[in-house]
Amino acid sequence: MFKNLPIRTKLLILWGAVLVSTIAPIYSLIAEKKIAIDFARKELVGTEYLTTVRAIYSALLAPSPAGEARQSELLTALVEADGRASHRLQTTSLAQDWAAMLRKYWTNEDISKRSSLLTEVLAKGQELITRISEDSNLTLDPDLDTYYLHSITMIKIPAFMTRLAELQSYFEAGVRGHEPAGMMEGRLSMLMGLLRSTSDEIHHNLESAQRGNPDASLMKNLGPKFTTLRTGLQSYMGAVRVSVAGIDARDMPAIHQFQHQTAESALTAWAAAQAELDRLLHMRVSSMIRRLLAGLALIGAFSVLSFIAALLTHRHIVPPLKQLEAVASEVRSTKDYSLRAGYRSKDEIGRVTTAFNDMLEELSAARERETAQAQEFARATQLTTMGAMAASIAHEINQPLGAIVTNSGAGLRWLANPSPDLEKVKEALGRIRRDGHLASEIIASVRSMVRRDARPKTLLSVNGLIEDVVGHLQDTISAEQIALQLDLASGVPEVLGDRVQLEQVILNLTTNAVDAMRRQDAPKRLRISSTPGEHNTLIITIADTGEGIDPSHADRIFDPFFTTKSSGMGLGLAICRSIIEAHGGRLWASPMSPRGTAFSFSLSAGTTQA
Repeated sequence: MFKNLPIRTKLLILWGAVLVSTIAPIYSLIAEKKIAIDFARKELVGTEYLTTVRAIYSALLAPSPAGEARQSELLTALVEADGRASHRLQTTSLAQDWAAMLRKYWTNEDISKRSSLLTEVLAKGQELITRISEDSNLTLDPDLDTYYLHSITMIKIPAFMTRLAELQSYFEAGVRGHEPAGMMEGRLSMLMGLLRSTSDEIHHNLESAQRGNPDASLMKNLGPKFTTLRTGLQSYMGAVRVSVAGIDARDMPAIHQFQHQTAESALTAWAAAQAELDRLLHMRVSSMIRRLLAGLALIGAFSVLSFIAALLTHRHIVPPLKQLEAVASEVRSTKDYSLRAGYRSKDEIGRVTTAFNDMLEELSAARERETAQAQEFARATQLTTMGAMAASIAHEINQPLGAIVTNSGAGLRWLANPSPDLEKVKEALGRIRRDGHLASEIIASVRSMVRRDARPKTLLSVNGLIEDVVGHLQDTISAEQIALQLDLASGVPEVLGDRVQLEQVILNLTTNAVDAMRRQDAPKRLRISSTPGEHNTLIITIADTGEGIDPSHADRIFDPFFTTKSSGMGLGLAICRSIIEAHGGRLWASPMSPRGTAFSFSLSAGTTQA
């Protein structure tokens, strides 16, 4: 189907395929970059939320408690931050729980319980930060530097803060004498070990982030702050370790100062790490947008070049081909071989056009030769047509003329009797008169076929035509001792046709069947049938038990002037087929078993004359 489409349509399909192949990578590029950008922006949502949480941590770990106005401001900021992130993060329940614990902590007046309650508040805040990290894709960060910075800001530093508060709380409980000295020393050593381990993990993650940092700025921006944190932590744990041997409440202000300095250093390092994480995420988003725009620009440039190439291709293919097609169509309709296509080029279309023009020149010369030859053949054609008409008339009227001779001889014999049988003579003369009219109608019918004149058609009974022909050949059938079997279906509809021509077909086929069984000793049976066929048709079959048709001649029996009879002209079956086809039917032959041939033809039933 594709090869039969016009060139314009094929080019449109080609351009459509190029357009689709261009749109597909554009869509893929945009979709891919959009996913990556959305991924990074979701991380930024998490870091924005973390800013509010970190502010609350700063208030919780400050040397002096926050006032009520500051507390209310922080709680409101927490609710607003959760509301802004609710479309991406599922943190509302944890944020509400943490806000409730914060209110409980800030309204607690029991100094002895505030330290342990602070540890619980920080642990709950750490749980919220972990959920923020998970829901904002920070745990799935593909870049090495931002991945480890995420680990520092979302996991390690919150854990560091919680453990720092837990160490201070336990130390204060020991000072108040709530724990035995031996147990307290072991527990403090374990807590300091955990705090030191967390500090080491932070330092390790910072070094790993530095290795993946493209601009090598992490250690420069964050190194001093985390060094200060490690130094302050060592000072704080040294003071705690010294105080463990002999805990004295008078040491508490100094220990508190070391603890607050360490917490402040941690908050400062935390803020710096988060700022660096935000910077890297914004850089990544900007870089992806730049790459997206560069990719779109490249694809756009390719698309423009493709469009220009498509226009040039259309300009140098479709118009020349349309011009060539127009000239070819005009030559086909007018037969004017003097026309020429005017396209000139060295490409394939130009060479085809040149070859086409050369072909027109040759055709023009051949047309002139054909015109001369046609004039020479016109006379011969006329003579051939006249010969064919004469042969057809001779073949078709042979039978009625033979019948006239036979009937005239019979009439003469009846008159020659001593007592002439005038009634028999009258019947013979009637048959002669009928056969004479039949010969005249045959001549008119054959002449109309040769001249292609239209003869009027009437509704005819096929069974009636068969019975008339059988009555005409009854004497011959009886003389040849042929057993006749008529299987004529009753109630069949009439057909629209030329009575003389259809009678001639039935007569010719029946006469051929009788001739096929002459001079044979085997039983002679002639069967003529009419049966309804498919698609509102009638099938008439004339079958004999003669010698049959040689299979090597089966394809030629309907050819004009082909005959297997020594005295035949080879026009009977050809004329029969022409008559049946002129009536919209079909004539065919098929072998009988064990011998003989059946000639069948179909006619349309129940039609009206056009």
